[in-house]
This record gives sequence, C-alpha cells and structure tokens, in this order.
Amino acid sequence: MKKEKEIVAVITGSSKGIGKGIAKELGRKGAIVYVTGRDRESIDDVVSEITQAGGQGIGVVCDMSKDKQIERLFKQVEKKHGYLNILVNNATSLNSQMGVKPFWEATIDLANILDVGLRSHHIATWHAARLLLAGERGLIVNISFYADAKVHDPAYYASKAGLDKLAASYAEHFAPFNVSAVSLWPGFVATETMVELADSDPKTRHLRDTLGFESPEFCGRVVWGLFNDPNLKTLSGSTLLTAEVAKHYNITDNNGYLPNSLRHLYGSPPANHDALNK
Repeated sequence: MKKEKEIVAVITGSSKGIGKGIAKELGRKGAIVYVTGRDRESIDDVVSEITQAGGQGIGVVCDMSKDKQIERLFKQVEKKHGYLNILVNNATSLNSQMGVKPFWEATIDLANILDVGLRSHHIATWHAARLLLAGERGLIVNISFYADAKVHDPAYYASKAGLDKLAASYAEHFAPFNVSAVSLWPGFVATETMVELADSDPKTRHLRDTLGFESPEFCGRVVWGLFNDPNLKTLSGSTLLTAEVAKHYNITDNNGYLPNSLRHLYGSPPANHDALNK
C-alpha cells in the first residue's frame, strides 16, 4: 500500500448536475477529484473550474453503462495512487418521459436507470472496494432521493430504493474495516436541468419558489462533513437527508442559509434491517 498523503475521490457522473457540484466542492477542500462522464469537453470544463479554485481534478471519460470502462477508471486510480478515500455513486440515466402514467404508456428506455443508476453503482463499488480498504479511511456515498419513501415512476423508485439497500449492505460487509457507506437524499437541486425547467414548467417553478433549490455544491459540503466526522462509523448503513446532516455539522448553502428538510412532505427513509443494529 502506498503511503496516504492526499484524499482521493471518484465522483461518477460529475460532468454536470449534482456530481459536478460535489466534485467542485471536494476539490476546493483539497481532495484529488476524479471527474467522470461521457463528454470530454464537459469533463475538462469541470476540471478547469476545480483547478482555478486551487484544487486538483483529473478528468476521465467513462460511460457507466460499460463495465470495461468502469474497470479502467479504477485501474487508473490504482496505478496513480494505490488507494481511494471517497466514492460518490452519482451517475444516472434520466428520461423526459419519467412520471408519465400509466408507466406502460412511456418509453421502455425508462428502465435504463436500473442499469446506469443502480447496477453501475454496484460495479463501481466492487472495483473500488480494495482501493478503499487500502486507504486509511474510506467513504461510499450513494446519491439517492425521496423516491424510496414516495411512490414514483416504477423503475426510478426501484433504483433509488436499491441504492439505499446497497448502502446498508455495504456497511455490513465493511463493518470490520475503516470504510463506511451511506445513502444520501438531497432536496431539489439547482442542476442545469432543474433551472431550465423552473423557467418553463409551472410545477417546477412552484417547487423552487416554495421549497427552494439546494445548490449542487451543498451536497459536496455534506459529503465532506461526513468524511471528516470521527463518528462516521456509527452512521454507516444509514440513509440520510442532506439538509439534516448539514444542520448537524453547521453547514450552509451558498446563500448562507440551511435548506429545509423535505421529510415532512415526502417521507422518511425506511429503518435499517435489524441485522445492522446488532
């Protein structure tokens, strides 16, 4: 094992949206951040932003639907560093027909989220596991959503519920080691897509105006707060709400305020299986 000198993080699907915000924030905090996505130009733009903020970003083109590309990503991390500290499973496959009811009237392509958005995360974690164990401490974060508490598009609902269950299972497998796993539920986030929708779609505009949007960077601050928590192991296996974690760590968003938890509107994460509470 190489001597650990720096914090190394891999953020899947970080060329835009929440992943981009997490990558930028971890870069600002001093981590070496692997920025991944399918579009080289977008990846390079994020790496440039990280560099301009004083951080270090490494761009890697990686299509998360391709197992071989996922494998190559982590082989690159292993060759350069020999260890990994933070893995954020964020990449997903979304479709404009999400929410169409009944679901059989929508495109079957909505099922792709069960591949890129669930299966791909497990493949990434499998490859990352030995690198996380090689570091002094490790954290796996699955970016999920309230869909596990509120019925949504069937495939989307299943993918997010699956991410929560994966985090719980990872925690059990990593229990003897200094690696933790959590699933995070952000609120509504001001991604490029959501900002555009708020300008054109009345329902999205209403969400923005009444509940507010979290910045993409806010989730990155929460990830960093978790990673540096000396009691992180006690949270391993949990499904957590970004706003509530932020309150605990006294983290605020870009505007200086703490976003609201949406627990009262969209429900609570399911309790962990008793096996995790031994």
